[in-house]
Amino acid sequence: MRTHWLAVAALFLVASAWGATFTLVKSVLAHIAPEPFIVLRFVLAGAVLMILALAFRQLPRAAIAPGVILGLVLFGAYWCQTRGLLTISPSRSAFLTGLYVVIVPFADRILYATRIPFGAWIGSALALLGTALLIGGFNARPAIGDALTIVCAVCSALHVVLSAKYSVNVPALGLAAVQVLVVGGAAAPASALAPRFAWSPEVVFAIVFTAVVTTALAFVALMWGQARVTATEAAVILAFEPVAASITSTVFGHEPVTPMFLSGAALILTAIVLSQLPESPRRDPLAQ
Repeated sequence: MRTHWLAVAALFLVASAWGATFTLVKSVLAHIAPEPFIVLRFVLAGAVLMILALAFRQLPRAAIAPGVILGLVLFGAYWCQTRGLLTISPSRSAFLTGLYVVIVPFADRILYATRIPFGAWIGSALALLGTALLIGGFNARPAIGDALTIVCAVCSALHVVLSAKYSVNVPALGLAAVQVLVVGGAAAPASALAPRFAWSPEVVFAIVFTAVVTTALAFVALMWGQARVTATEAAVILAFEPVAASITSTVFGHEPVTPMFLSGAALILTAIVLSQLPESPRRDPLAQ
């Protein structure tokens, strides 16, 4: 029982740290372009994970190919998310990113022909309505940041589905180390063309914090915690991430909280939870 609650606490801390990161990244993007920030963050995080993987002997050659594939998909997610943060608020970015949970069952259906649970259909309808309210109503024109962040959610959903397949026979730590380094490497060409930035305490802190705390250490805590709670519990706890982002964004003055925003956020959170609830066991009438 004690271990279970420690796992719950670990996942809650991960969700809180990830949520707070949206505001931190939004602030530091005033001093550094997205591409060099991604390179520095993920190369440093990859180095930490690589050291851990080698120390625990969890870096087989079999981790390289799937790690590269997952890393490229993950790069697409983080590049779109970070670029999107240039034009939208941290909390808006976090809630739109959270849509990936709702998209996962549909991505699983497209890639592996799995059945879509009824809760996912309800969740997708609520997510669509919540997204519309979040960006200002059905007649509002979405910003380029909204579109990029929704693409980020799609890439994140694909990453979840592919990770479930590739992590079966490959150590998770080694797989994470490879893909995180690939994210940093994939951003390097564009980083070379980005404007020069000046090193400052704010930039250094953001890079080190996001690399070590919210990427490398958070991933280790996530693995440990998810192994000790159910998938539904983990999904519900991690749904606190956009809430944490909204709290920190409001505290630091990035945006006012409007009734429409709160309504959209509540619908998206409900959609996230519903899409992860297990279905009631029942006999398939077509089963023989």
